[in-house]
Amino acid sequence: MPDSELIGNKEGAIYTITLNRPEKRNAIPFEWLEQLCRMVDELAYDPEVRVIMIRGEGKVFSAGVDFNSLESLMGQFMGESAGGGMSIRSDISKLQSYLTRLETIEIPIICAMHGAVYGMAWELALACDIRLMSEDCEWTMKELKFGLICDLGGQARMMNLTTPSRVMEIMATARTYTSQQALDWGLVNHVYKNENLLKEAENMARDIIKNAPIAVGALKRVTKKGQGMDLNTLLDMEGNLQSILLRSEDVQEGISAMKESREANWKRK
Repeated sequence: MPDSELIGNKEGAIYTITLNRPEKRNAIPFEWLEQLCRMVDELAYDPEVRVIMIRGEGKVFSAGVDFNSLESLMGQFMGESAGGGMSIRSDISKLQSYLTRLETIEIPIICAMHGAVYGMAWELALACDIRLMSEDCEWTMKELKFGLICDLGGQARMMNLTTPSRVMEIMATARTYTSQQALDWGLVNHVYKNENLLKEAENMARDIIKNAPIAVGALKRVTKKGQGMDLNTLLDMEGNLQSILLRSEDVQEGISAMKESREANWKRK
């Protein structure tokens, strides 16, 4: 895969990853998932990066899985070595782990979607922390039309955002939906005019950057890891993380900045 198909660009504290395959409607080969995971993982060691943005080049965010990539896996899965399905489950587990890494890194990820978001691209978006859509953006999950279900977390993550009956409708009908429906059902945070989408994503990133990076990371840990946990477990998690934050240099800087009516100079310490 050419390096130019996934472009990383760092501007100050914002790192933008661009799906850059517009001639193929940014269809996603499976190798992209591993590369995305590797790119994000490396950012965990960059003290300057505070927000990650994912966007698509061209007319659409992404048309979903690259079918040539899928067919190559299907040939492998139909072989004798895949008898019983153990090797298939192993491969699926590995692909799932790539998207899960987006959730576990303690840097917020904003996904800005325009035009269209289909199938596996929607699963990628659901693994991000904040999802923004343009007004013209349509989305769908058509896996059942070719005899499959989502296996990279699309169904599971949607069930954490909306009702099981709504997820059943989305998946079982394989209909195409609008950005307004995604907003109404709690699947995206905001819908913007197409020409304003990236500007609004950058504005949101800048607002996040103003806050203490260790605290933002703690917020993400509670939000992501706390899904489905009971109240007492969540309270314990909050207390443990707060005990770390209260001893940080950043909390002292934050209090000083508030008292002096100035911007804080975060050290991520």
